[in-house]
Amino acid sequence: MSFFELQNISKSYGRAGIDRQSVLKGVGFDIAGSEALGLIGPSGSGKTTIARIALGMDRPDSGRVRFMGKTISYSRNRAKRIHFSRVQMIWQDPKVYLNPFLPIRATIMEPMAAFGMGTKKERLRKADHLMEILGLPKSSGCLKPGQLSGGQCQRVAIARALSVSPKLLICDEALVSLDLPQQVKIIKILMTMQKEMGLSLLFISHDTKIVRRLCQRILYLDQGKIKRTRVPAAANPTRY
Repeated sequence: MSFFELQNISKSYGRAGIDRQSVLKGVGFDIAGSEALGLIGPSGSGKTTIARIALGMDRPDSGRVRFMGKTISYSRNRAKRIHFSRVQMIWQDPKVYLNPFLPIRATIMEPMAAFGMGTKKERLRKADHLMEILGLPKSSGCLKPGQLSGGQCQRVAIARALSVSPKLLICDEALVSLDLPQQVKIIKILMTMQKEMGLSLLFISHDTKIVRRLCQRILYLDQGKIKRTRVPAAANPTRY
């Protein structure tokens, strides 16, 4: 049984009839436990739509998504809430979705509080631990996103996503706004966290070179269909 699986997913947007645009056309793939799967393809190929469906934000027109042996629900119920705690997303530009008025430490603690995880003291301790792992100075916990660099904000976003100990982490163009040294550092961190936490990763990008450094398998998506699969050489984030 697959840990995570998309089964024959199709999705269209727009009004019925002539304005309807088909984005995904019978897409199917699976991710094993603790596997890093890369999904690459040109802009407009449907990569972000797959991410939103996998996260539970968008409902497919047909097909189903199975996670840890169960078909995920798109209704606002307890099952969907549990799914959100087990599947987390890191988006392309963290400054867009990090609360500009909330200090960094509180930003990392917020999801834990929302899902009722631990006491306030335990949440604080975990936030500080994640900041340390991700190379964020403890003093930065009182700062707000506007006072940090883009690379630091992306580290905060990763810490926030990891705070609830997800089983699947979806990265949607998460490194595209960072320079090469920052990309290498973040890839190393993700590889370490994947091993330590037993994370599965869905790493979405248009950059084949980045994906090869992290992923055990790579799927190529074009015009809403999986065109091919490849298995890269052993991941090595230092070789660029």
